[in-house]
Amino acid sequence: MKKFVFIAAAAAVVLAGCVKNEVTSNHAPEDAVSFGAYSGRTITKAGVTDDMNLKSLATNGFGVFATYSGTYDFSEASDNFMYNQKVYSTDEGANWIYQPIKYWPNPTNGQSATDQKLSFFAYAPYCEPGTAETKGITGFEIGSLKDEPVAKHNLVKYTFSKDEANVDLMWGYRTRTGMGTPTDPYVFTVNDNQTRKATTIPFIFRHLLAKLGGSYEGPTPTPNPYEDPSYKANGLTIVANPTLDPTKEFGNILSGDFGGATGTKITVKSINVKSAPATAVDPTVKDIDGNDVVYATANQTGKLDLFTGKFKLDNTAEAIQFEQNLTNDAAAVAADATHSLSEIADFLKEPTTAITSFASLPLGVTKKEVNVYKDEANPIILVPGTKPVVDVTITYYVRTYDSKLPDKDYSEVPQTVWGRIKFPEIEANKKYNLRIILGLNDVKFEASVQEWATDGDVWVDLDGDGVVDPGEITPGSTATEINLPENL
Repeated sequence: MKKFVFIAAAAAVVLAGCVKNEVTSNHAPEDAVSFGAYSGRTITKAGVTDDMNLKSLATNGFGVFATYSGTYDFSEASDNFMYNQKVYSTDEGANWIYQPIKYWPNPTNGQSATDQKLSFFAYAPYCEPGTAETKGITGFEIGSLKDEPVAKHNLVKYTFSKDEANVDLMWGYRTRTGMGTPTDPYVFTVNDNQTRKATTIPFIFRHLLAKLGGSYEGPTPTPNPYEDPSYKANGLTIVANPTLDPTKEFGNILSGDFGGATGTKITVKSINVKSAPATAVDPTVKDIDGNDVVYATANQTGKLDLFTGKFKLDNTAEAIQFEQNLTNDAAAVAADATHSLSEIADFLKEPTTAITSFASLPLGVTKKEVNVYKDEANPIILVPGTKPVVDVTITYYVRTYDSKLPDKDYSEVPQTVWGRIKFPEIEANKKYNLRIILGLNDVKFEASVQEWATDGDVWVDLDGDGVVDPGEITPGSTATEINLPENL
C-alpha cells in the first residue's frame, strides 16, 4: 500500500448537459435534474489519493442512486429513478453531465410541485464493478448494516486487500450541520425528499475511512525542503532529535553547505510499517485498551450506507492487516506489482552505489522535519472503530567525517531500530500522522491526528456563469465549504 492531509479545495457547479433524446419531450431545460459537487482531495479509481482537486473528481466522476417516492417522504431505497448513475465533467467541473437526462416529476391530479419527492445519494470514485472485482468497490445492494435499524438503504460493498493498495472511498452529503459528537459522529444532511427546483443537487464528499501516514503535499515540482518555505512536512515524517547539541554539524545544515564536507550524516535505507502482530492472533499483543488484537486471515469486506454515511466491517471482531515497505531502491519500486513498496526521498535515502567521499553523500536527516516519501504514496487505509497496533522498523546509517581513515573519509555504523505504536479508536475522515525522531543511537515515534484534508485552491464563481474564469481561483484557501452557484 502506498501513498498518502485535508482542509478543503475546489468546488463546481453543473449543468446537466445536452444529449440526444430518442423521444419527443416538452420539458423546459430548467426541469432537468442537475448536480453540483464539492471536493477537497483527489479521487481516483486505481488506489491513488493525492491532493483533492476538481479536475480529478470530474475525470473519475461519482455515482448517484435516486429514489422517487411520490407524495411520501423517503423511507427505503428502491432505485426507481437512478441506479449507479455516473456524473462527470469534461471541462474540469465547469459543467457536470450525465445521461440519459432525467427530469423532475410533473405534479398530477391537482398536486403541487412540492408533492413530488426525489431522494439522491452519492459515493466516489465512480465504479462499475464486474463479476471479477475482488477488492475496492465490488458491488451494490439494498439492505441494512448489521445491527442497524430495519430500514433498507443503498449499500456500497467494499473489500480491503491485505497485500495491495486500497482505493479510497468517499460519501456525498449535502450541508455540513456539524462535525459530530462522541455519541453521534455522523451529523450530516443528505439529499432526501427533494422537490422540483432550478438549482443544482449539491454534494460534498467526505472520506469514510481514515489513513495512516503520508508524504509531501504541495507545489510541483517538489521544492527543496531545507530552503523553500513552501515545503510542508506532514503524514510520515522524519527529523533529527532536536535535543542533540545545537552546535553539532548534523548533516552540515547549520553551515548552509548542503553538500556537507564535515560533521555527521544519517541516511535511511528502509522503513517498514505494518500492523501487529504478524500472525492472525498473538495473545502477547494488546491494543491501547489491553484487549487482544485479532486479524482476519483473508481480505475483509464491509459496507457503506449511503443514507447514513456509516461504514461497517462485516466482521467487526477482526482488524485489518497491512504492511508497507519504504526502500532506497528505485528499481524495486518500479518493478513492484503489489504496490507494497514506496521510494524514500532522494535527500534522505542511503545510496545504492559505493561512495567514498563524505561530501558526495546525501544531506540525510537533519533537525528540519521532512517527509519520508519521494513522491505521494498510496495510503495505509484504516477502518473507523478499530484500534490498530502498528510496528515500525527503520534501518539507517550514521556516518561521521574523518579524513584520517584509510579507505574513505568517514566512519559508518548501520543500525536497525524497532518501535510499536498503539492508536486510540480510529475515526472516519481522519489522517493519522507518524513522526520518526531519529537520534544517533536511538529512535522515538510520535503519533498525531488531524482532519483528512489539505489547504487547496477554492473556486468562487464571481460572475455566476458556471465557468472557472481567470481570477476566480483563490490559492491556498482554508475554506471548508463552498456555496454552489445556481444552475443556469
